[in-house]
Amino acid sequence: MKSNKFNQWLKQLPKPIRFVVIIVLIITAAIFKEDIFTPSSSIQLEEVTLKRVVDGDTIIVLNKNKEELRVRLIGIDTPESVHPDADKNTVEGQLASDYTKSQLKKGQTLYLEFDEEPQDKYGRTLAYVWIDHQFDSTNIEDIAKNMYNAKLIADGYAVAKKFPPNTKYAELFEELQNR
Repeated sequence: MKSNKFNQWLKQLPKPIRFVVIIVLIITAAIFKEDIFTPSSSIQLEEVTLKRVVDGDTIIVLNKNKEELRVRLIGIDTPESVHPDADKNTVEGQLASDYTKSQLKKGQTLYLEFDEEPQDKYGRTLAYVWIDHQFDSTNIEDIAKNMYNAKLIADGYAVAKKFPPNTKYAELFEELQNR
């Protein structure tokens, strides 16, 4: 995973200067009452409301305009559970689907992060689905807890799968899978 440029810059400063920079940032944050330490602020998120879970890696949400979007979680794959060809559905797929249904609830506020390609060939919206909008985007544990795509991998219900060009978190997903 790529390191935070600010952290790299800060680490190369001599200790006394690093201390002064941190104090100035803390005072600035206190004065302006802004959380300048939340790296997620640089990530664009779209707030949506969960309408229903389709299966382990597909959900239906309503955006702010009350438009229904079928969202395919990108960077991961869960086994089939609702395929029209019943022979392709698996017990593992049903487990992943049941797990997603137990974790995400109708009416729940979720946050979508988009990558390079916004839709797949089936017209589904492609997104990383965040459970919370307050997270440290440089911390793998925080991502595994707050991004549902990563949580599915960390909890063993999905595998990491690259779908270029949407590969922003591919390395992180591989790391979670190999734990």
